[in-house]
Amino acid sequence: MSDQIMEVYNLLGQAQDTPGYSACLDLAVGAYLLAAGYISRLEEMQAEAKALITEVFTETGQTDAVTSAGQVAVSAPSVSISYDAKAIDILLRDDAELALRLSPYRKETMRAGSMRITAKK
Repeated sequence: MSDQIMEVYNLLGQAQDTPGYSACLDLAVGAYLLAAGYISRLEEMQAEAKALITEVFTETGQTDAVTSAGQVAVSAPSVSISYDAKAIDILLRDDAELALRLSPYRKETMRAGSMRITAKK
């Protein structure tokens, strides 16, 4: 795996040393996508390991374990509650009294735009 990391590292180094934005961008996108592919494979391997741990826990009835490599613990089940903000906004738009009552509990958070990098198809 260290060969793959060095491959990404070297490609990124080439990008940083390449004059001209177009060539630099091309190499940097290539390094990003190459790293993403390796990360994806590692995440698949991680999921396989977790599935095996789950299988062992299911078979043994364990909910926690301490090994030489680390600890494993299963949390108790819980309930999560959420509301459909768009539907509630429609209700609030149509009911001024309800909007007034709920306004102290409404919170808006701005999110910055994000960059998406995808491979050519």
